Amino acid sequence: MLRCRLVSAGKLKIEVQNKQKRGGPIMELDEALKAIGFGCGQVLVLVFSSLANLLAVNETFGMSIVVVASSCDLETTSGQKSLMMTAMMAGMTISGFYVGYLIDTKGRVRILRWMLLVTILLSVISALMPEVYSLSAMRFLVGVFLCGPATCILGYMTEFSAPHARPPLVVLFSLGVGISLIYCPLVAKLFLPEQICANEDGLFFVRSWRFLMMLYTLPGLFALLGLCFLPESPYYLMSVKRKEETYEVLDWLCRRNRKKIEDLNIDLMDFPRDTIVAKAHYFKLVWNDTIRLVKPPYCRDFMVCTLLSFGMFLVSLGLGMWYPLLRNQDNSQHRLLCDVLSQPKNFDQPKSNVSATNEMPNFTDPIYYGIAYILFYFLALFLLLFISRKHVFVAYVSLAAGCGLALNFINEPIVILICFSAMMILPGVLIILVSSVLVDCMPTQLRAKALSLNKALSRLGAIIGSLLVGLLLKVSCVVTLNIFVAYLIFCIILCFLLPK
Repeated sequence: MLRCRLVSAGKLKIEVQNKQKRGGPIMELDEALKAIGFGCGQVLVLVFSSLANLLAVNETFGMSIVVVASSCDLETTSGQKSLMMTAMMAGMTISGFYVGYLIDTKGRVRILRWMLLVTILLSVISALMPEVYSLSAMRFLVGVFLCGPATCILGYMTEFSAPHARPPLVVLFSLGVGISLIYCPLVAKLFLPEQICANEDGLFFVRSWRFLMMLYTLPGLFALLGLCFLPESPYYLMSVKRKEETYEVLDWLCRRNRKKIEDLNIDLMDFPRDTIVAKAHYFKLVWNDTIRLVKPPYCRDFMVCTLLSFGMFLVSLGLGMWYPLLRNQDNSQHRLLCDVLSQPKNFDQPKSNVSATNEMPNFTDPIYYGIAYILFYFLALFLLLFISRKHVFVAYVSLAAGCGLALNFINEPIVILICFSAMMILPGVLIILVSSVLVDCMPTQLRAKALSLNKALSRLGAIIGSLLVGLLLKVSCVVTLNIFVAYLIFCIILCFLLPK
């Protein structure tokens, strides 16, 4: 007992000495980050977080190219192509909430490092699988571990900046999506025409699409190296009552921003809540946090963001994952989009007598698709200077729904391309922006769980959308198209319910 009192007295004395040394007014972490300002420290976090986001988009969008490029070797049907592309999404959906729990309790950067490493290794292994079902199984495992970098890296990145600096940072972070949509088809255009083919004991051919899958992991390697040198999130450290380590992170930011923490006289105020690491078994902790997300004051914002994000995934990733395949059709006769897709070229027949190079999709359109993403991100940033975030969402979703309705009537090829692209790009731009709304609404100890559960539920939209295209497109293209349009109209209503 005496020893415990002496230890407690020693800790109290050290704390008092630290406070006397700092000597500044007590301030919240948001105010401390505002005093430190924006500089090289935040840029480093932004760059390496964006590279991790680039890996996540590469793994998702890149499969839409790989699934076409591998159709000759693997002799895939329409259903098998859908399986290959939805396997990873299924893995991300299943592991979502548990990943959020780990990141909220074990630390942001620590879990993200391990998940990036395992994701890269599994992705490389999946590129070597000899047939459809083993490849799909490995892609499922990739999704299980990719969930962390794809979902929670945004929260980690924003927690190094003051609230007023976050909106432009989120837009810059989102540019990784557009860059990936350029990177994937550009690398495919350079490598897929090459006949890199070597027979290994007659079991399977190592073709160029396998090397392409490996090239898509390169941004993840750089992100992993960068995260090994980045500190833990200061918000997480404050949430788990590790204030002295928080000062070390703030000192790290100051030194890279060419400031001295002593000159700023930062004295942090304790978070007005208990530590997120409670003494209870796992299932009780998960249940308690889940209940908190679906009860006031967080329920309304969480449900609105989740339903809206579900729609964005449904249209942008569900339909967009098939964009290279759908654009590889002939419309020289000026037919409606659904008339073109009613007789798709090589959509579900295995290939045996046509070389794989003849099956490569048109890579120019996806590159323009990525450029359009970047332009719409900057347009959103510009609009935010004049109107609220809620009204930007309304404008984007309304325009996307209008383009979807127009596809039922127009037959001019260039107009079809513009409307079809806008229908997917505009919701896609909003995916990360919706997540940023959730980051602002949720407290630190629930942030990663809320993001993970939100994305896990939202990715069901991508799975359902991809299955709709893969399985129902030939049955009724008109019905399939207008299912997407109907949900976009519903999303317009949801946008008005978003917090300001």
